[in-house]
Amino acid sequence: MTLPQISLRRSLHSALLLGLLLTALTNFGAGQASKPSFKVIALAEAHSIHRPFVEAAKQWLQKQQTENNFSVDYIENTDKIDDALQSRYQLFIQLDYPPYGWTPKAAAAFTKYIEEGRGGWIGFHHATLLGEFDGYPMWPWFSQCMGGIRFTDYLPKFASARVVVEDQSHPVMKGVERSFLVEQEEWYTYDKSPRPNVHVLAHVDETTYSLDTRTKMGGDHPVIWTNEHVKARNVYIFMGHHAELFQNSAFTTIFHNSILWSVGR
Repeated sequence: MTLPQISLRRSLHSALLLGLLLTALTNFGAGQASKPSFKVIALAEAHSIHRPFVEAAKQWLQKQQTENNFSVDYIENTDKIDDALQSRYQLFIQLDYPPYGWTPKAAAAFTKYIEEGRGGWIGFHHATLLGEFDGYPMWPWFSQCMGGIRFTDYLPKFASARVVVEDQSHPVMKGVERSFLVEQEEWYTYDKSPRPNVHVLAHVDETTYSLDTRTKMGGDHPVIWTNEHVKARNVYIFMGHHAELFQNSAFTTIFHNSILWSVGR
């Protein structure tokens, strides 16, 4: 073999090695980029009148996953919830599930998850359906976590109303106007205001209801709050009945902020 042939062979070999190296680095980088920075588990009933809200939430969360590099797994009941399952997730979203009927194992695991700050929590709407329903007793711990409240009534004909932000400095409320309109909600009422036991982020102005109703809290009606007496970062957002909420920029901003704040970002 002549010297020029040897030189060419060495050049081709070096080029091949360089190509393989670049391919490996590219694949490694792609793998690193695709690895989610945190994982979310979302709980929603399989058969619920709020199913359109859940489906809209899934579509919205799909976009959020891409933009903010996280992943979401969905479950439809509490059967699989235990310490091992929850240890894989940094955020628990209660999209559409009441605070009763949980398996004892799931209830114990969730309690530790919240009290010990093993991850964050965001709950919507049904999470304050606190009382005796469907043959189940009220879960006292969950009631206390939500501010020591019990569900009393709701507006079955729905009403639009303005929500007033109380703590605009809180990260959950970043970029949200001082007040915003929420259309056609049920507006649960409780036996008392949770305010003494939680940090209220927003309330509904009952004087702005679009219908005349006696179903009111009497002026102090919190609808978004966080319990600062547990280690987990947590947010309860009362709204969560219909899919059109995902056309409401204030609602989606609060949801987006809650995700990032709850996982410490």
